[in-house]
Amino acid sequence: MIPHSRPRFAADCVRILGDVVNSGHTARGPVSEALEARIAGRLDMPYAAAVDSGSSALLLALFALSMDKPVRKVGIPAYVCRALLHAVRAFGAEPVCMDCTADLRLDPLQAETLAPTLDAVILVHPFGMVEPLVAEDWSCPVIEDIAQAAGGRLKGRVLGSFGEMSVASFYATKPWGGACGGMVLSREPGFNERICRMRDIDTAEATLPHAGNHQLSDVHAALADCRVQRSDVEMQHRRELADRYDAWLQDKRAVRLACDAEANRFRYIVRVDDADRTIEALRANGVGAAHPVATPVSRLLGQVCPGAETARRQCVSLPLLADMSDDERERMYGAITTCV
Repeated sequence: MIPHSRPRFAADCVRILGDVVNSGHTARGPVSEALEARIAGRLDMPYAAAVDSGSSALLLALFALSMDKPVRKVGIPAYVCRALLHAVRAFGAEPVCMDCTADLRLDPLQAETLAPTLDAVILVHPFGMVEPLVAEDWSCPVIEDIAQAAGGRLKGRVLGSFGEMSVASFYATKPWGGACGGMVLSREPGFNERICRMRDIDTAEATLPHAGNHQLSDVHAALADCRVQRSDVEMQHRRELADRYDAWLQDKRAVRLACDAEANRFRYIVRVDDADRTIEALRANGVGAAHPVATPVSRLLGQVCPGAETARRQCVSLPLLADMSDDERERMYGAITTCV
């Protein structure tokens, strides 16, 4: 089976991990701090705090915002992984779903209507595509989620540099994924200082609204750093493979979702008549296709979002592996031309 995701590490990663283990310091330390500096530099954000997961990054960002002003309602995309829903609920706010259009980006008219009712919004670049609304002026603070879009740009500006804060994920299936981990980046020193205090439960004062063991270990930081340093090469390989898919699907009924030239092409999404049936056929042909989102969070919340429901019925995510072999490409061609 060609997997939907497959993280690969450079040959020297084992040596780098060995150096961390042999150093006698595997908890948070210089490797994690070096990763913070690297990501802050890449995203042109002055402050970075490495944490144990992308979900923790979202949670801590919300708590940091709430220390200035109450955050009761948080806008999140309706067609997104449920990590956002759980982070907002764990924080204690009400999640408000924003529906998507046919290209899986947010509906700008609905977003404009909802914005005045929200205390914060989490904007996601879906599946390696670019969410253009991140560049718009919002009436509430914006947390930009680049978990799937790391390395992409919007009009020459790097993704992750638009919101008051941005969050990244180092989970294994993400573009910068090692094993586990995340990061919160910010422009304001106050946000960063709050997050750094909340991520260390042993030193956090009792007056903080939240505290937990949210630190990123040097072991996990080393794995993530190996992927980050190779991410531009991997992104180029995915873009080249996506061009092949475009050619293979040119005469097919499936609708290829348009992807910005500056996007990182993390996933390859097509619309078909019946996503369940197409995924089943692709898997029968050895391709680990998947729904981009298993269940829209709007459905979990009982909120009506027709765009998200249509996406669930029609959208299929194809493996877009940076290290796909010649044999795997041939198998992908056969499966795509037969099943999609």
